[in-house]
Amino acid sequence: MKVLVLGASGFIGSAVTHAFVRAGHIVWGQTRSQETADTQFSPCEIIPVVCDPTTEDGRVIWTNIAKQIDVVVDCLAAGGADQALGIFNAFLEAVKGRPEGSPRPTYVYCSGHYVMARGYGGLDEWSDERQPAEAPINKGTIWRTKIEGAVVGEQSINGIVVRPACVYGSSGSYFGDYHFKPALDALEAGKTEFESIISDNGKILTIHKDDAADLFVRVAEAAPACRGEVFLSANPSTDNIRDILDAIVRITGLKGWKAKKPADAYETAWITPLLARPSLGQALTGWQPKRMAVSDGMDVYWVRSSAGAC
Repeated sequence: MKVLVLGASGFIGSAVTHAFVRAGHIVWGQTRSQETADTQFSPCEIIPVVCDPTTEDGRVIWTNIAKQIDVVVDCLAAGGADQALGIFNAFLEAVKGRPEGSPRPTYVYCSGHYVMARGYGGLDEWSDERQPAEAPINKGTIWRTKIEGAVVGEQSINGIVVRPACVYGSSGSYFGDYHFKPALDALEAGKTEFESIISDNGKILTIHKDDAADLFVRVAEAAPACRGEVFLSANPSTDNIRDILDAIVRITGLKGWKAKKPADAYETAWITPLLARPSLGQALTGWQPKRMAVSDGMDVYWVRSSAGAC
C-alpha cells in the first residue's frame, strides 16, 4: 500500500510510520521540520512531506499526495474538533474525484481512550469499542467524538478510528512527563520524594507504542473489513499508577512519592480509569499486545526513558 501519516514525528505517529515501513508499505511521513525530515525520515526509508497540514499552503502539499495513495493516517495532535474536522474534510475533497468503481480510500483517525473512560466502579463503568463514547467527566477531550463520528460515518471511504490507551515505551510519553521526569528532577535536586498525579484508585489502561502501531497497520491492511469501526488499543488488563510509582522509587533509590491533584481537564482525563478489555482488534485482525506492562517492565522502560527517545 501507499500510506501517508500526518503527524509522523509525534510519539504515536513515529511508531505508526515505522511500523508501516517494516510491514513493507511505501510510506510518506508529514512533519513541520526540515531537520526531522533529513535526519529521521529519509535515512529510515520514509518519504518526507514537510508542511504545516493545517495551513492553506500546507494542505495543498499533503492533499496532492493523498489523491494518489491508499491510506491516510491522522496522528496529528489536534487542539479541537474544528482543526481535526478541517483535516478530514480536506482529505475527502482530495479523493472525491477518483474514478467511479475505484476501491475506497482509507482514513484512519488516531483518537484516545479518554472519550470512553467512565471512571472506577461496577459494571456500569465498564465499556468497550462497541458501546457509545460517553465520558462526560472528561470535558477536555470529549470533542474527539465529533471527528470520530464523521470518520466512521462517511460512506465514501473506509473510515476507521483507533483509540490508544495511555501510551508508554521509548521516551515515556506522558509517563515521562508526569512520573519519570519529576523523579529525575527530585534526584538532581537532592530530594528524597517526588510528586505525581494519580487518581484515587490508581488504575490506568495502557499500551506500548509499538503494540499500538501494530494495530494501526493491521486495520489499514484490512480496511474493507474494518471500515466504520472503532478499535481500542490497550493491554488486556489495567496497570496501577501506584505500582508504577513504587517501581520508580525502587529503581531510583528515592524514599517515596506524594500524590498531587491534576492541574487541568487533560490531566484529569489522563488519570481517569477506563475499565475495558479490547477485543475487536483481535477478532477482526488477530491483533494482540506483546510488550510488558509499565510496572512489570519498569527496569527496562526507566533506562530507555532516561536515555532519551528511540
